Amino acid sequence: MLPAVAVALVLMLVARPIAVFLCLAPFPFNWRERTFIAWVGLRGAVAIFLASIPMLVGLPNAQLYFDVAFVVVIISLLLQGWTLAAAARRLHVALPRADRGPRRVELDLPGQLEQQLVGYPVRANSLFLKRGLIPSWSKPTLVIRDERILSPVEAEPVVKGDYLYLLAPPEKAEALDRFFVDMPVVPAPDPHLLGDFMMPGDVTLKDVADIYGITVAPGDAHLTLADYFDIHLDHAPRVGATLPLDSIVLVARSIGGARVNIVGLRLPEDEEPPAPPLTRTAAAKRRLSRIGTRLLGS
Repeated sequence: MLPAVAVALVLMLVARPIAVFLCLAPFPFNWRERTFIAWVGLRGAVAIFLASIPMLVGLPNAQLYFDVAFVVVIISLLLQGWTLAAAARRLHVALPRADRGPRRVELDLPGQLEQQLVGYPVRANSLFLKRGLIPSWSKPTLVIRDERILSPVEAEPVVKGDYLYLLAPPEKAEALDRFFVDMPVVPAPDPHLLGDFMMPGDVTLKDVADIYGITVAPGDAHLTLADYFDIHLDHAPRVGATLPLDSIVLVARSIGGARVNIVGLRLPEDEEPPAPPLTRTAAAKRRLSRIGTRLLGS
Protein backbone atom coordinates (compact mmCIF):
# COMPACT_ATOMS: atom_id res chain seq x y z
CA MET A 1 0.00 0.00 0.00
CA LEU A 2 2.66 2.56 0.99
CA PRO A 3 4.76 2.20 -2.21
CA ALA A 4 1.56 2.43 -4.28
CA VAL A 5 0.53 5.62 -2.46
CA ALA A 6 4.01 7.05 -3.07
CA VAL A 7 3.71 6.25 -6.79
CA ALA A 8 0.29 7.97 -6.92
CA LEU A 9 1.57 11.14 -5.20
CA VAL A 10 4.64 11.35 -7.46
CA LEU A 11 2.43 10.95 -10.54
CA MET A 12 -0.04 13.63 -9.39
CA LEU A 13 2.36 16.17 -7.92
CA VAL A 14 5.54 15.75 -9.97
CA ALA A 15 5.35 13.68 -13.15
CA ARG A 16 2.07 14.96 -14.61
CA PRO A 17 2.68 18.66 -13.85
CA ILE A 18 6.13 18.50 -15.47
CA ALA A 19 4.74 16.70 -18.52
CA VAL A 20 1.82 19.10 -18.87
CA PHE A 21 3.93 22.27 -18.55
CA LEU A 22 6.46 20.97 -21.09
CA CYS A 23 3.78 19.88 -23.60
CA LEU A 24 1.82 23.13 -23.32
CA ALA A 25 4.85 25.45 -23.41
CA PRO A 26 4.42 26.27 -27.15
CA PHE A 27 0.74 27.08 -26.71
CA PRO A 28 -0.87 30.27 -25.30
CA PHE A 29 -2.09 28.83 -21.99
CA ASN A 30 -1.54 30.88 -18.85
CA TRP A 31 -0.17 29.36 -15.66
CA ARG A 32 -3.62 28.98 -14.11
CA GLU A 33 -4.89 26.94 -17.05
CA ARG A 34 -1.74 24.80 -17.13
CA THR A 35 -1.97 24.13 -13.41
CA PHE A 36 -5.61 23.11 -13.73
CA ILE A 37 -4.86 20.77 -16.65
CA ALA A 38 -2.00 19.26 -14.63
CA TRP A 39 -4.38 18.60 -11.74
CA VAL A 40 -7.03 16.96 -13.95
CA GLY A 41 -5.15 13.68 -14.18
CA LEU A 42 -8.10 11.44 -13.46
CA ARG A 43 -7.52 7.77 -14.15
CA GLY A 44 -10.23 5.17 -14.40
CA ALA A 45 -11.31 1.92 -16.01
CA VAL A 46 -8.85 2.16 -18.91
CA ALA A 47 -5.85 2.25 -16.56
CA ILE A 48 -7.16 -0.75 -14.60
CA PHE A 49 -7.83 -2.65 -17.83
CA LEU A 50 -4.31 -1.99 -19.10
CA ALA A 51 -2.88 -3.09 -15.77
CA SER A 52 -4.75 -6.39 -16.10
CA ILE A 53 -3.06 -7.28 -19.39
CA PRO A 54 0.18 -8.52 -17.73
CA MET A 55 -1.98 -10.84 -15.62
CA LEU A 56 -3.73 -12.18 -18.71
CA VAL A 57 -0.44 -13.07 -20.42
CA GLY A 58 1.17 -14.38 -17.22
CA LEU A 59 4.07 -11.94 -16.85
CA PRO A 60 6.18 -11.96 -13.67
CA ASN A 61 4.96 -9.56 -10.93
CA ALA A 62 1.70 -9.01 -12.86
CA GLN A 63 -0.30 -8.94 -9.61
CA LEU A 64 1.94 -6.16 -8.25
CA TYR A 65 1.40 -4.03 -11.36
CA PHE A 66 -2.33 -4.45 -11.07
CA ASP A 67 -2.41 -3.62 -7.35
CA VAL A 68 -0.33 -0.47 -7.81
CA ALA A 69 -2.46 0.71 -10.73
CA PHE A 70 -5.63 0.08 -8.75
CA VAL A 71 -4.40 2.14 -5.79
CA VAL A 72 -3.28 4.97 -8.10
CA VAL A 73 -6.72 5.07 -9.75
CA ILE A 74 -8.57 5.12 -6.42
CA ILE A 75 -6.40 7.90 -4.98
CA SER A 76 -6.66 9.97 -8.19
CA LEU A 77 -10.43 9.68 -8.28
CA LEU A 78 -10.88 10.48 -4.60
CA LEU A 79 -8.34 13.29 -4.30
CA GLN A 80 -8.42 14.93 -7.74
CA GLY A 81 -12.00 14.07 -8.57
CA TRP A 82 -13.51 15.50 -5.40
CA THR A 83 -11.40 18.67 -5.56
CA LEU A 84 -11.92 19.35 -9.27
CA ALA A 85 -14.61 22.04 -8.87
CA ALA A 86 -12.76 23.70 -5.99
CA ALA A 87 -9.52 23.77 -8.00
CA ALA A 88 -11.31 25.36 -10.97
CA ARG A 89 -12.76 28.09 -8.76
CA ARG A 90 -9.49 28.67 -6.92
CA LEU A 91 -7.57 29.02 -10.20
CA HIS A 92 -10.34 31.22 -11.72
CA VAL A 93 -10.92 28.95 -14.71
CA ALA A 94 -14.45 27.84 -13.77
CA LEU A 95 -17.10 28.81 -16.30
CA PRO A 96 -20.53 30.00 -15.17
CA ARG A 97 -23.12 27.28 -14.98
CA ALA A 98 -25.03 27.02 -18.23
CA ASP A 99 -28.78 27.27 -17.91
CA ARG A 100 -30.75 24.29 -19.04
CA GLY A 101 -32.78 24.67 -22.17
CA PRO A 102 -36.54 24.97 -22.04
CA ARG A 103 -38.49 21.86 -21.17
CA ARG A 104 -40.87 20.79 -23.89
CA VAL A 105 -43.37 17.99 -23.41
CA GLU A 106 -45.68 16.96 -26.23
CA LEU A 107 -49.29 16.50 -25.22
CA ASP A 108 -51.98 14.60 -27.08
CA LEU A 109 -55.09 16.57 -26.14
CA PRO A 110 -58.66 15.48 -26.89
CA GLY A 111 -59.88 16.35 -30.33
CA GLN A 112 -56.47 15.73 -31.95
CA LEU A 113 -55.29 19.15 -30.78
CA GLU A 114 -51.50 18.84 -30.74
CA GLN A 115 -49.85 21.09 -28.20
CA GLN A 116 -46.54 21.27 -26.39
CA LEU A 117 -46.13 22.12 -22.74
CA VAL A 118 -43.10 24.41 -22.51
CA GLY A 119 -41.48 25.51 -19.28
CA TYR A 120 -39.25 28.56 -18.72
CA PRO A 121 -37.57 30.17 -15.73
CA VAL A 122 -38.61 33.81 -15.49
CA ARG A 123 -35.46 35.95 -15.61
CA ALA A 124 -35.02 39.51 -14.46
CA ASN A 125 -34.10 40.90 -17.90
CA SER A 126 -36.43 38.75 -19.97
CA LEU A 127 -38.78 40.26 -22.50
CA PHE A 128 -41.74 38.59 -20.78
CA LEU A 129 -40.99 40.10 -17.37
CA LYS A 130 -39.91 43.56 -18.54
CA ARG A 131 -42.70 44.21 -21.04
CA GLY A 132 -45.29 41.54 -20.31
CA LEU A 133 -45.24 40.44 -23.94
CA ILE A 134 -46.36 37.00 -25.01
CA PRO A 135 -47.74 35.71 -28.36
CA SER A 136 -51.48 35.29 -28.64
CA TRP A 137 -51.09 31.64 -29.75
CA SER A 138 -49.51 30.64 -26.42
CA LYS A 139 -51.47 30.05 -23.22
CA PRO A 140 -49.96 30.17 -19.70
CA THR A 141 -51.16 27.14 -17.74
CA LEU A 142 -49.36 27.08 -14.40
CA VAL A 143 -46.63 28.77 -12.38
CA ILE A 144 -44.16 27.12 -10.00
CA ARG A 145 -43.21 29.42 -7.11
CA ASP A 146 -41.46 28.38 -3.90
CA GLU A 147 -42.24 24.71 -4.61
CA ARG A 148 -45.94 25.54 -4.96
CA ILE A 149 -48.08 25.03 -8.06
CA LEU A 150 -50.23 28.07 -8.88
CA SER A 151 -52.55 29.02 -11.68
CA PRO A 152 -51.59 32.12 -13.69
CA VAL A 153 -54.38 34.04 -11.94
CA GLU A 154 -53.18 33.01 -8.48
CA ALA A 155 -49.57 33.85 -9.34
CA GLU A 156 -50.34 37.28 -10.79
CA PRO A 157 -48.04 39.11 -11.08
CA VAL A 158 -45.35 36.68 -12.23
CA VAL A 159 -42.01 37.60 -10.65
CA LYS A 160 -38.35 36.80 -11.14
CA GLY A 161 -37.52 33.25 -10.13
CA ASP A 162 -40.92 31.80 -11.02
CA TYR A 163 -41.13 28.91 -13.44
CA LEU A 164 -43.85 29.40 -16.06
CA TYR A 165 -45.41 26.64 -18.16
CA LEU A 166 -47.27 27.44 -21.37
CA LEU A 167 -49.17 25.55 -24.03
CA ALA A 168 -48.11 26.25 -27.62
CA PRO A 169 -48.41 24.60 -31.04
CA PRO A 170 -45.36 22.36 -31.68
CA GLU A 171 -44.32 24.27 -34.80
CA LYS A 172 -44.25 27.55 -32.86
CA ALA A 173 -42.93 26.41 -29.48
CA GLU A 174 -39.32 27.37 -30.21
CA ALA A 175 -40.40 30.92 -31.01
CA LEU A 176 -41.26 31.35 -27.31
CA ASP A 177 -37.60 31.07 -26.30
CA ARG A 178 -36.82 34.69 -27.14
CA PHE A 179 -39.42 35.95 -24.65
CA PHE A 180 -37.63 34.30 -21.70
CA VAL A 181 -33.93 34.87 -22.37
CA ASP A 182 -32.11 37.83 -20.86
CA MET A 183 -32.38 40.87 -23.08
CA PRO A 184 -28.99 42.39 -23.97
CA VAL A 185 -28.33 45.95 -22.92
CA VAL A 186 -28.65 48.16 -26.00
CA PRO A 187 -27.35 51.70 -26.33
CA ALA A 188 -29.76 54.61 -26.45
CA PRO A 189 -31.11 55.19 -29.96
CA ASP A 190 -29.73 57.99 -32.06
CA PRO A 191 -32.46 60.68 -32.21
CA HIS A 192 -31.29 61.68 -35.70
CA LEU A 193 -32.59 58.36 -37.03
CA LEU A 194 -36.19 59.11 -36.07
CA GLY A 195 -36.90 61.10 -39.21
CA ASP A 196 -35.13 58.77 -41.65
CA PHE A 197 -36.32 55.59 -43.42
CA MET A 198 -34.66 53.44 -40.74
CA MET A 199 -35.45 53.50 -37.04
CA PRO A 200 -34.15 51.81 -33.88
CA GLY A 201 -36.23 48.90 -32.65
CA ASP A 202 -37.14 50.65 -29.40
CA VAL A 203 -39.06 53.50 -31.07
CA THR A 204 -42.74 53.26 -30.13
CA LEU A 205 -45.58 52.90 -32.63
CA LYS A 206 -46.96 56.22 -31.38
CA ASP A 207 -43.75 57.96 -32.46
CA VAL A 208 -43.96 56.32 -35.89
CA ALA A 209 -47.62 57.37 -36.21
CA ASP A 210 -46.79 60.97 -35.28
CA ILE A 211 -43.93 61.18 -37.77
CA TYR A 212 -45.52 59.45 -40.77
CA GLY A 213 -49.18 60.21 -40.21
CA ILE A 214 -50.41 56.64 -39.92
CA THR A 215 -53.03 55.16 -37.62
CA VAL A 216 -52.27 52.56 -34.96
CA ALA A 217 -54.60 50.87 -32.50
CA PRO A 218 -54.73 52.72 -29.16
CA GLY A 219 -53.77 49.55 -27.30
CA ASP A 220 -50.64 49.16 -29.44
CA ALA A 221 -49.39 52.74 -29.25
CA HIS A 222 -47.02 51.98 -26.34
CA LEU A 223 -45.40 49.02 -28.12
CA THR A 224 -41.97 49.41 -29.63
CA LEU A 225 -41.19 48.31 -33.17
CA ALA A 226 -39.26 45.34 -31.74
CA ASP A 227 -42.27 44.42 -29.60
CA TYR A 228 -44.50 44.64 -32.67
CA PHE A 229 -42.31 42.08 -34.48
CA ASP A 230 -42.18 39.80 -31.43
CA ILE A 231 -45.95 39.73 -31.03
CA HIS A 232 -47.01 39.39 -34.66
CA LEU A 233 -44.36 37.02 -36.01
CA ASP A 234 -44.93 33.29 -35.55
CA HIS A 235 -41.18 32.65 -35.55
CA ALA A 236 -38.02 34.31 -34.33
CA PRO A 237 -37.37 37.49 -36.34
CA ARG A 238 -34.97 37.26 -39.25
CA VAL A 239 -33.38 39.91 -41.42
CA GLY A 240 -35.82 40.77 -44.20
CA ALA A 241 -38.97 39.83 -42.26
CA THR A 242 -41.83 42.25 -42.99
CA LEU A 243 -44.98 43.34 -41.20
CA PRO A 244 -47.65 45.80 -42.36
CA LEU A 245 -48.42 48.79 -40.16
CA ASP A 246 -51.35 50.73 -41.57
CA SER A 247 -50.15 52.06 -44.96
CA ILE A 248 -46.44 51.35 -44.43
CA VAL A 249 -44.43 48.13 -44.23
CA LEU A 250 -41.90 47.44 -41.49
CA VAL A 251 -38.78 45.54 -42.57
CA ALA A 252 -36.36 43.90 -40.12
CA ARG A 253 -32.98 45.30 -41.14
CA SER A 254 -30.79 44.13 -38.24
CA ILE A 255 -31.17 41.48 -35.51
CA GLY A 256 -29.44 41.54 -32.14
CA GLY A 257 -30.12 39.32 -29.15
CA ALA A 258 -32.93 37.54 -31.06
CA ARG A 259 -34.77 40.88 -31.41
CA VAL A 260 -35.11 43.44 -34.19
CA ASN A 261 -32.89 46.41 -33.34
CA ILE A 262 -33.02 48.29 -36.66
CA VAL A 263 -36.28 48.57 -38.62
CA GLY A 264 -36.63 49.84 -42.17
CA LEU A 265 -39.79 51.68 -43.21
CA ARG A 266 -41.15 50.95 -46.68
CA LEU A 267 -43.45 53.90 -47.35
CA PRO A 268 -46.31 53.85 -49.88
CA GLU A 269 -45.51 55.44 -53.21
CA ASP A 270 -46.67 59.01 -53.03
CA GLU A 271 -48.23 60.99 -55.84
CA GLU A 272 -45.85 62.79 -58.14
CA PRO A 273 -44.43 65.68 -56.09
CA PRO A 274 -45.32 69.19 -57.27
CA ALA A 275 -42.82 70.91 -59.53
CA PRO A 276 -40.57 73.47 -57.90
CA PRO A 277 -41.52 77.13 -58.45
CA LEU A 278 -40.29 78.53 -61.78
CA THR A 279 -37.82 81.36 -62.06
CA ARG A 280 -38.85 84.55 -63.86
CA THR A 281 -36.92 83.57 -66.98
CA ALA A 282 -38.47 80.11 -67.09
CA ALA A 283 -41.94 81.53 -66.51
CA ALA A 284 -41.45 84.02 -69.36
CA LYS A 285 -40.29 81.26 -71.71
CA ARG A 286 -43.35 79.17 -70.80
CA ARG A 287 -45.72 82.08 -71.53
CA LEU A 288 -44.05 82.77 -74.92
CA SER A 289 -44.30 79.06 -75.74
CA ARG A 290 -48.01 79.01 -74.96
CA ILE A 291 -48.61 82.18 -77.06
CA GLY A 292 -46.71 80.64 -79.97
CA THR A 293 -48.74 77.46 -79.74
CA ARG A 294 -52.00 79.40 -79.85
CA LEU A 295 -50.89 81.51 -82.83
CA LEU A 296 -49.81 78.43 -84.79
CA GLY A 297 -53.06 76.70 -83.91
CA SER A 298 -55.08 79.57 -85.19
